[in-house]
Amino acid sequence: MTSQNATRVGPVHFQSLEEELRPVILYLSGHMLNAGCGSRDVTPYLLANGVTGVTKYDIASEDAEVVVGPLESMPFADGAFDSVLCNAVLEHVADAEGSMHEMARVVRPGGHVVVAVPFLQPFHACPGDFRRYTADGLCALGHRAGLEVVCVLPVHSIAQTLGWILWEYAQEKGGRVRRALAWAAAYAATRLSNRTDTALVRNANTFQAVFRRPIRKPLTPASAWRRRAVPVACARVPTMLMPGELRLLHYLAEERYTGEGAIVDAGCFLGGSTLALADGLRRNLRRRGVEEEKLIRSYDRFEIEGWTVGSFFPESARAGESFRPLFDRNIEPYAGLVDVHPGDVRLWPWEGGPVEILFIDLAKHWTVCDWVTWQFFPHLIPGKSVVIQQDYLYHHWVAWIHVTMEFYSEYFEYVCDTGSNSVVFLNTRRIPEEFLREKTVESLTTAEKVELMDRAAARFKGRKAKLLRSAKQHFLEMLEES
Repeated sequence: MTSQNATRVGPVHFQSLEEELRPVILYLSGHMLNAGCGSRDVTPYLLANGVTGVTKYDIASEDAEVVVGPLESMPFADGAFDSVLCNAVLEHVADAEGSMHEMARVVRPGGHVVVAVPFLQPFHACPGDFRRYTADGLCALGHRAGLEVVCVLPVHSIAQTLGWILWEYAQEKGGRVRRALAWAAAYAATRLSNRTDTALVRNANTFQAVFRRPIRKPLTPASAWRRRAVPVACARVPTMLMPGELRLLHYLAEERYTGEGAIVDAGCFLGGSTLALADGLRRNLRRRGVEEEKLIRSYDRFEIEGWTVGSFFPESARAGESFRPLFDRNIEPYAGLVDVHPGDVRLWPWEGGPVEILFIDLAKHWTVCDWVTWQFFPHLIPGKSVVIQQDYLYHHWVAWIHVTMEFYSEYFEYVCDTGSNSVVFLNTRRIPEEFLREKTVESLTTAEKVELMDRAAARFKGRKAKLLRSAKQHFLEMLEES
């Protein structure tokens, strides 16, 4: 090993640890924890670049300055450090999840955690070698520990990847000639290409992620979205949503979405909600540097209804015609973020994993409301997922939404509403399988529905409470007629 921590594994040359850290050094500041410091001491480099103090920590060390202990159970107070560095360590610990949670615990709110892990590397025990990470896998690991992703960067090049694999293959396979040829090839290739190929965003040798411990704040404080301008992306698209609803959706996608689950846009119409979510998602700092993918799942029948002709569609339009081409044209700049599901939503069973944002604007009948509940509620992430019931405060004919949310109220917390129409709920606990009903509204007796609707109305005052009581009366009349 040379000065400045250049590294060589057999014939394979790697850039120095200082060079690895150069792109992320601005995130390492204040009193820093070097978690899994090993024998490569970068303390002088860190102190010369803004870090004011370094605590070195490892599972074992003969250095008296190193605090010794397991990464998954560190002897430090919550928020003890301004930043944390963990370079080439998590692949060697048995409990990576626990270790990540510990690093998230000991960094202060607003502080950064920089983690480097291998993706395309051969087996190398130190003392064990348990796993590899894609960029997405590393991000998910941080999210599960409650951290926000700032950026993910590649480290090294294809030369280090192939050179190291070739050398380890020759070592394991054996043979003097084979080892000699592998040594020469790996030595030459990695000596000539000993720097990071920044174009490798998916197939890098190593990924280095910068995480941030969030500064906890209310989920949707009024000042966070009410004073926002209506997203420019939505300005020219006809929509039935109020300006406040567009602001809310944009805020949730930009400021609160972490990427742990999908965004469900159930009832997208001409794309107003879709654009608010997509533009917010594209501006989300946690998604910077991450390749775009279809994280928004949009649902609609895309059929013109008679009452919309002349207001949302030209007089020449006919009821029953498809407006899917208009939707596609409206969202075209964001098409790479949206997976469209046309037709009856009940034809699309949910198979997309966790759901982080669930926007519901198609529960126009209790059968659809029951189906959406049955399909999506089991996939909500406790403490993170939000459900936006767009019709909750809209009109007196959607009492089944009030029944549903009140029935599951033990597992949700009211967050805010937009004054009229949308109400936001935070999922606080996972709904037990034995409690979730396939046909929630349909399965309840009239007396049970009345009790739930009364409870829902009691949560509001004035005009909103009056609207919910009116919805109850209308619903009871519907039940009598049926």
